[in-house]
Amino acid sequence: MTIKKTRRSISRIAAAAAAAVMALTAIPAIPASAAIDLKNLPVPIAENKSSSAAKNFSKTVPKLYSVKHESDYWDNYAVLSWKPVSGALYYKVYRKEEGGVSKCIANVLDTEYYDECDIYTNREYKIKAVTFTYSDEKILTKFSNVVEAKAVKKSKPSYYDYGYDEVSADAGASYDEEDSFDDDDDYDYESAPAPVATAADAAYAPSLDVPANTEEYSKSEESGYKKASLSPLSTFSADVDTASYANLRRLINDGSRIPTDAVRIEEMLNYFDYDYQKPAGNSRFSVSTELSDCPWNDKAQLLAVGIQGMDLDKTPDSNLVFLIDTSGSMYSSDKLELACKSIRMLSKTLTENDRVSIVTYSGEERVVIAGAKGNQVNTVNALTTILEADGVTNGESGIQAAYAIAEKYFIEGGNNRIILCTDGDLNVGITDENELKKLVEEKRRSGVYLSVMGFGTGNIKDNKMETLADNGNGSYHYIDSVNEAKKIFNEERNSTLYTIAKDVKIQVEFNPKNVEGYRLIGYDNRRLANEDFTNDAKDAGEVGAGGSVTALYEIIPAVGKTASGLKYQQTTPQAAVSDELLTVKVRYKNPDNGKTYQTAKTVVKSDYAKEMSSRLKLACAVTEFGLVLKNSDYKGTASISGALKLAKSVEKPDVYEKELAELIEKYSKDHKVSK
Repeated sequence: MTIKKTRRSISRIAAAAAAAVMALTAIPAIPASAAIDLKNLPVPIAENKSSSAAKNFSKTVPKLYSVKHESDYWDNYAVLSWKPVSGALYYKVYRKEEGGVSKCIANVLDTEYYDECDIYTNREYKIKAVTFTYSDEKILTKFSNVVEAKAVKKSKPSYYDYGYDEVSADAGASYDEEDSFDDDDDYDYESAPAPVATAADAAYAPSLDVPANTEEYSKSEESGYKKASLSPLSTFSADVDTASYANLRRLINDGSRIPTDAVRIEEMLNYFDYDYQKPAGNSRFSVSTELSDCPWNDKAQLLAVGIQGMDLDKTPDSNLVFLIDTSGSMYSSDKLELACKSIRMLSKTLTENDRVSIVTYSGEERVVIAGAKGNQVNTVNALTTILEADGVTNGESGIQAAYAIAEKYFIEGGNNRIILCTDGDLNVGITDENELKKLVEEKRRSGVYLSVMGFGTGNIKDNKMETLADNGNGSYHYIDSVNEAKKIFNEERNSTLYTIAKDVKIQVEFNPKNVEGYRLIGYDNRRLANEDFTNDAKDAGEVGAGGSVTALYEIIPAVGKTASGLKYQQTTPQAAVSDELLTVKVRYKNPDNGKTYQTAKTVVKSDYAKEMSSRLKLACAVTEFGLVLKNSDYKGTASISGALKLAKSVEKPDVYEKELAELIEKYSKDHKVSK
């Protein structure tokens, strides 16, 4: 992964500081290019090397213009530019080395390249254009003409003077088959690791007052206790996001402060697999419940509600658009580089019946490739390897372009989805959360889903990423490592990619005869009005194939008279419901036929069990940990030691459950929490 060498470039420290300030400064909006040219998209040109298009491309001789010398305070560059080649997906830049051997020094998407060099040494360059066929074969043009960057005379100003010199070059040189340049087509250029900032770099960096941490999280108000006789219904939207847990893991491992609003307990709960019973027959969901004592509140019982989605016997064909943030804020190994590794990981699982497109955005959007076959792994690998981070972040422009591409290659009855990879730092175009919500609400009518993958540290805008996913009918995940990418895109691939139910809503009706009060833990920004449950026009969460949703309620048992009203609100309760505590109802739409379905399960007093199952112990460990991290007003006796004890009591823990115990233990040690 390389970073683009821009004119008058500055040191890495100064660039990072300038990008941070730019994000905080009012920048004139760049118009979103919604009307991209859908007729001339970069696509593979032919099925095989024998096609006329492939043969014509291979015979093309690119035109390389003269080379310019450019200098700034720190470096000198030979600036190459060339005429675009029709059908080219990227370009290979060659430089003549000692001994007359050519070396591929870069693979670039642009028709310009800055090569760091000694301006007092002659340099010779040439390029090749590269494309791929639909069968994933790479085809290269002939070499371009040769151009020479001639040495600057000693009398020229030094680079400390910010000199800018155009050097004459042999722009008209023709390509000679006997040229001393070697055809080094198989050389895969990889840049050296990013340089480590030094004290000298810091000395030349601009004096900018940049906050050390500019992460943003949406504020939410915790749900308190409700009196069952007055508020017998609890209604909320299903949530399959897992970003909060992975992000908290990153913060804890980095020794960072935990922002209260970063702790979303429902996302922590839904990170784990509780091995619920699979749905029977044609049902899309099963409903599991468990009732026991609440570990942190001795006056309450704890109810776990688990909604398990069905698996798919056969997955539909996918039309995936990878929308990649390539702005300057994405320049780090845990951002753009990790995002591209994640995409390459997912691309290995696709088939020739799937379609893949790549769109990038910074100051403007770029369609890197459109409509490639899913099994074109080499094409995806090559293009994602050479993406560069540079410029401001016009997310609106990228989103508009991604939807346009997704609609062009729309697969009827298939999985049409945009996967946005970003740190969420949108600073040009639409940046307001409410305006972003309106944008994706409008776009989701096309039938295209929008899922968001968050990356990075120090500058992530969690609030914007969550808003985009929640309102784009997708899910939101945070990827802090290759292992997390493997979990999301390989192990949980179907639940990440394929939606089995839309607008999934959960409503619990409590029986005031047996329940005095209750509290839903988490889901603070997912609560719905009670009447929204049967309002099929109301948007709610989506659940993927094999995915599950977990929710916990604290319940205060009670005995008393009831008022008239709902199922349990009869003046004279029926004997048949006298033992019932509550009824769980799940309502959803089948995305295949658009019809609405509903299922329900009743919980009775005799369902109570003193001994918790291993799955409930896991859910309690996660929740107790979250209550402490959030410093919840309702944490009661919750403690780190209590959460750790529960985590270690899980039977036959998998790798993620073991990691939970290790994470709690690390937090305990780092904060010197008494056992």
